[in-house]
Amino acid sequence: MSTNTLTTNPRLIRMIGFIIALGFAGITLWNTYKLIQRIEDDEKQQMELWGLAQQKLASNKDLNNPIDPLMFQILTTENSIPMIVVDDQNNLLFSNNINQRKLTQDSLGYIQKLKEEFGSEHKPIEITYKDSLYQKMYYGKSNLIYQLRYYPFAFLLIVVFIGGLVYAYYKTNQQAVENKLWTGMAKETAHQLGTPISSLLGWLTILEEDIEPKMLNQIKSDVTRLETISARFSKIGSLPNRNETKISAIVQDITEYMQIRMPKDIKLELDLIGKEKEVSINPELMGWVLENLIKNSIDAIRGKGKISIELSWDKAALISIHDSGIGIPKKLQRTVFEAGVTTKKRGWGIGLTLAKRIVAQYHGGKLRLVNSSYLGTSFEIQLPIA
Repeated sequence: MSTNTLTTNPRLIRMIGFIIALGFAGITLWNTYKLIQRIEDDEKQQMELWGLAQQKLASNKDLNNPIDPLMFQILTTENSIPMIVVDDQNNLLFSNNINQRKLTQDSLGYIQKLKEEFGSEHKPIEITYKDSLYQKMYYGKSNLIYQLRYYPFAFLLIVVFIGGLVYAYYKTNQQAVENKLWTGMAKETAHQLGTPISSLLGWLTILEEDIEPKMLNQIKSDVTRLETISARFSKIGSLPNRNETKISAIVQDITEYMQIRMPKDIKLELDLIGKEKEVSINPELMGWVLENLIKNSIDAIRGKGKISIELSWDKAALISIHDSGIGIPKKLQRTVFEAGVTTKKRGWGIGLTLAKRIVAQYHGGKLRLVNSSYLGTSFEIQLPIA
């Protein structure tokens, strides 16, 4: 895998980052689990040693005999492990790290509950004297173990939070760079188009006397279209001038313009449904979006075909564009709005990216791919009602 592949494939970078994070989380959980196991083993040995010391103390009936210093140290060392010691009649003899208030309020019930709880965690240690049961010790898990069990989740939560902040910063920074790039490219394109358009307008004035009016009108229409395209590019990166407009007029203008210039084997239909409501849009930019989607539909149709445009109004203005083309490959459908993604051999893959930015960022609407298969493709534009 080359370095170039990594730098040009954000999805691959995200996947590698996710796998690394998952591995890191797994290692953290495993190490914590092993640490808890070691602490539990140590506590078990500690309690068995305490039980053995208690048993030796019980066997020392001669009070004149001195107590073994090691045994005395084991019995008197402060212990953080919760435990209870009962006799053969289940009477409480000793308790450590136990809620004394509950023990006072309901001694028998609370002791029974502790016996069941501790018994499910560890096998009780039996302390015998002269081969008969003398005492029984029940013990649970220390607070340290319970705290360690929550540590991985707290740690992962912090990691996720920091990772989220880093990702948000990266995403915001990336979008800012992309916005500057798009704006710069659009402004430069508008600037480059300006000179030849002015020149063409001058030549049109000279040619007006020698060209048939019908041909001249078509040439003027195309030059006007070039001016419109230049104006569209110049608006990228600026706050668009939006007006409350009847979008049906814009859709009809675009369809009429495209019908004259599209192959005769392709049929273009427009259907208006319901009572029209005005939307707040920039006509030039929204016209660009519609033109781009229709051009994509034309390119997708092989031979005879049909493009259907449906305009309806409900809580939002909906523009549905469906074609009978070859469809978008399934592997590209999730990324079709990303820059550089194209199904055309000589395509740049920026048309749908710009269209989505215009609809979402400039008009507060949505542009989505509804479905695509070998039977055709459907896109939908949603625009808020003014």
